[in-house]
Amino acid sequence: MKVLVTGSHGFIGRALVERLLAEGYSLRTFDLPASTTAGREHFSGDLRDVFAVRRAVQGVEMVLHLGALSSDYRYAEEVLAVNVQGTWNVLQACMECGVRRVVYFSSINALGCVGGHRPPEYLPLDDFHPRHPMTPYQLSKHLGEEVCRSYSERYGIVTLCLRPTFVVDTTNPPWWWRRSSSGRHVEWGKDELWAYVDLQDVCDAVLRAMQVEGVLHEAFLLSASDTFVDVPTAELVQRFWSHLPWKGDREAYLMHHPYRALIDTSHAEQVLGWQPRRSWRDLLSKGGEVD
Repeated sequence: MKVLVTGSHGFIGRALVERLLAEGYSLRTFDLPASTTAGREHFSGDLRDVFAVRRAVQGVEMVLHLGALSSDYRYAEEVLAVNVQGTWNVLQACMECGVRRVVYFSSINALGCVGGHRPPEYLPLDDFHPRHPMTPYQLSKHLGEEVCRSYSERYGIVTLCLRPTFVVDTTNPPWWWRRSSSGRHVEWGKDELWAYVDLQDVCDAVLRAMQVEGVLHEAFLLSASDTFVDVPTAELVQRFWSHLPWKGDREAYLMHHPYRALIDTSHAEQVLGWQPRRSWRDLLSKGGEVD
């Protein structure tokens, strides 16, 4: 099977390309920079260029669409064009070329209740939370999901949207993230619900999404099973989010895992058969240093 990966030069894209090559997939990649990496065909181009996108999609059987601007901090005027128009270009090209499955990289930001702009309506956060995007980036991810839904409903293209939280390589986290994990930056993480997910767990989810049957269009939160701080979750909730209603039995949810994540990924488990398997605490258990 020949697979197109857009955004192949990004943090997740590079790791995913390595995993797919190891799994034996034939790859074509698409990104702005040129590439001479062995083992795959590379097309250099801009997602906003529908003709470049069409050329990249021709002859592949599946598209993994990671290409996007990851923030509107510096690119607010471009993020909708790249992330929404670019996603429409990909789906349109897939329809024209007969591609039947697209795995789209959305974000927890599509829900609009992280980043401090609007609080969650309840905890733990799940895939069925109402969506209220508040920033250009959040809006772009929400609209990207809606483009996917539209092409699924109109043309029958399978579109599976992945909504990772902050993605980190837990075997080699950046120094500033390690410092946050120590508990000294609890305040900083509250608007993100202290959520993260391991890079290789995200790659696992992609492989599951490439193979799952009986699904037309779905979206899945991806999160580690724990928070990125060493403060018990019950204490975090009491200190920062005690005013929010709880979905289900909070005591039962936290009973066997004192640091359990406030992101409920059971939807991904039920549909994709995916569960997070890695944690920054694994490094500690092996005698590594987090801070």
